[in-house]
Amino acid sequence: MPVTLISQLPTLSHTRFTADRTRVSCDPPSDSADGLGTLYIDEQRVVFFSTESSRGFSIDYPTIVIHAVSRSTDGAGAHLYCQLDGPFPESIKSDDSEEEDEDEQFAELKFIPEDEKFLDDMFKAMSDCAALNPDDDEGSGSESDLDDICVGDYQDGSASADENEEGDDDESAVQTIEEFDSSEFITTADDLDRLTPKGKEILAHLESVIVEPTEQTNGSNEDGRYDDAE
Repeated sequence: MPVTLISQLPTLSHTRFTADRTRVSCDPPSDSADGLGTLYIDEQRVVFFSTESSRGFSIDYPTIVIHAVSRSTDGAGAHLYCQLDGPFPESIKSDDSEEEDEDEQFAELKFIPEDEKFLDDMFKAMSDCAALNPDDDEGSGSESDLDDICVGDYQDGSASADENEEGDDDESAVQTIEEFDSSEFITTADDLDRLTPKGKEILAHLESVIVEPTEQTNGSNEDGRYDDAE
């Protein structure tokens, strides 16, 4: 399984980074992802285990769709943020989450080290190991909540890429460099208006939990997101 609950520490092949006394929290909450333990960033999987409670979990890298360093000033403090492509086992569902389709739910994990100076090393180790474990389904056309962020699903009702590909053979579906259309990507603040309501909700949530280490200011463009590269 992509996320496996464990009662003993599994055999690890090549651990790139170990963070003792790391606190984990999960949203939606889960008793199996709450408390103090040790984080092992291994080349094959991410493992969190508490020797005191003899509880923990193991996550396959393709299950982690986003990981980033968050230096937010909320109660959690600086942490390594991970978003999974589905719900966490034994999650405690709220009344609101019960109304949602299970296929649309995803879990968020926060790994909070005892000393935040380890965060960059944790992020690098996870990035390197994730690169060693590519998602076999990537590019197969499977859909997820993050698809809503793509400008291809416009609010004006224009056809999406999936709709246009119906009836096309494999050769005609391949996009050449000459056919590349930059308008399919968000490059300016004006493009944000072309997101669907669900896409805007997801983008706002990600911006709230992923904080850049340094803030940029540039006249009216305060956050600097759309500055040209130097």
